[in-house]
Amino acid sequence: MNTGNPLNIGEAFGRAMQAWDDGNAAEARRLARTIVEARPDFGGAHYLLGLIALGQGQAKRAVEHLTQAVAADPSQPVPRLALGRALEALDNVNSAILHYRAILGREPNHAEANARLADLLGRLGRNKAEALDHARRAVAADPRHAEALCTLGALLHQDGENAEAAGMLERALELRPDWAVALNNYGLVLRALGRNERAVAVLSGAVDLRRDHAGTRANLAAALRGLGRLDDARVHAERATKLNSRDPSGWLELGLIRRGLGMPEAAAAAFERAVTASPDSVNAHYCLAEARLALGQKERAAKHFRRCLELDPEDRHGAALGLTQAGAGDAPSRAPDAYVRQLFDDYADKFDAALVDKLAYRAPALLAQALDKTLERRQDLDVLDAGCGTGLAAPVLRPLAARLDGIDLSGAMVDKARSRGLYDRLEVGELVASLKDRSETYDLVAAADVLVYFGDLEEIMAAAARALKPGGVFAFTVERAEDCASYLLGAKNRYAHAPGYVEAVAASHGFAIAAMEQASTRQEAGEDVPGLVVVLRKG
Repeated sequence: MNTGNPLNIGEAFGRAMQAWDDGNAAEARRLARTIVEARPDFGGAHYLLGLIALGQGQAKRAVEHLTQAVAADPSQPVPRLALGRALEALDNVNSAILHYRAILGREPNHAEANARLADLLGRLGRNKAEALDHARRAVAADPRHAEALCTLGALLHQDGENAEAAGMLERALELRPDWAVALNNYGLVLRALGRNERAVAVLSGAVDLRRDHAGTRANLAAALRGLGRLDDARVHAERATKLNSRDPSGWLELGLIRRGLGMPEAAAAAFERAVTASPDSVNAHYCLAEARLALGQKERAAKHFRRCLELDPEDRHGAALGLTQAGAGDAPSRAPDAYVRQLFDDYADKFDAALVDKLAYRAPALLAQALDKTLERRQDLDVLDAGCGTGLAAPVLRPLAARLDGIDLSGAMVDKARSRGLYDRLEVGELVASLKDRSETYDLVAAADVLVYFGDLEEIMAAAARALKPGGVFAFTVERAEDCASYLLGAKNRYAHAPGYVEAVAASHGFAIAAMEQASTRQEAGEDVPGLVVVLRKG
């Protein structure tokens, strides 16, 4: 440096930034270093050196310079954002979060800080509501922020809001059409919406853009499996496991494909690899438990069902039911609420087509026929559709009702029911507790294909009796148990009930049998499932 001509810091920094903008990183770095030698406390030069280091994959060096840039002026958001990115590159996510929060403490609607914080909270699985809020703030502040739109779409998908998620991801892809991450997320949403053909096309595009990404290949395999293209799916799942043997998603998908191909031993082996890759994955343990159970290895199955319960005490997978199937415990009195909620939240977008078209579901029609024969009054009733699901029973209950309410454990199912426009009131909630809170409110409580998730009927029968007016009617369907004194848990984790047990419990709670007919409300594997259609009248 020529000491006879003192360095003009402002001019030198301007030249350094111009060199950076022109793509001349070497000249930008030379000038920035010159500035730092003369003025070690000049934050702008440290910021530029941090950007250059980050661009060259030198995250640790970037953090050192960007930390000094932030210290020089803590109020400036730009160096903090860059420091957050550098910390993310070092997997120091918690520190990155602190810097994004610091920016938002001064500027609550800062688009980029909200977007980065939403993405990190979502990836960590922390407080989904907060993550969604930050993503929405980012999009509101900058509707053309592609990363914010993509993050919001991914979070909405995780929350089961797939229609809105699709819209956000479509907007992100309009801005960045060849963005593999957004294509991957969009493919997942399309699959959740049951649009597997479109999902395969979108995920194939994502794979073309990042051919060596194991997770994207596993997602494509899953979409192909959804179309029944198991051989094609297997190719991509096997490739995923080779690309990253420590990623459980490829092994899980390969196990599901092998199971579909009738290869139970090979499926179990793949699930074993998934458990090895992710020992705390509830899904991996549950898939392995089911595979061992299918092979008749009940003790080994029970071990993994128990691990599921340790990892997820709420039991969203229904591991307590699996333990019963494995002969390692008595059947619980009812299916876990978390299991039923998760089952139907996941199923909501495909529920109607799957139930009506594939399983020949006819519980609402059978209830309507039974009620037509037994109801003395056929209109102007206060009616509750108990466990309303997507509202498949609403068209047959609405003509009877002056008021039609619905309740279901699954928020996603209630959203579908609301779109029918047939209910006066809909609520997300647990059925027994809700019935207990509605003393002598209804003339009719109808439960189509709901009591299959209750084994012991005492509690639900008492709650229904409490919610009905004198002379009110409780109409429901159940699956019929043969050679059983009370109830049993079937292979599909649905309870079946003996007719005599239904009669006895009904009588103990003051009900008279108005009708009890044998009928099948659905099919499994093309065969009618034995069932009962029951109409009780409160004394």
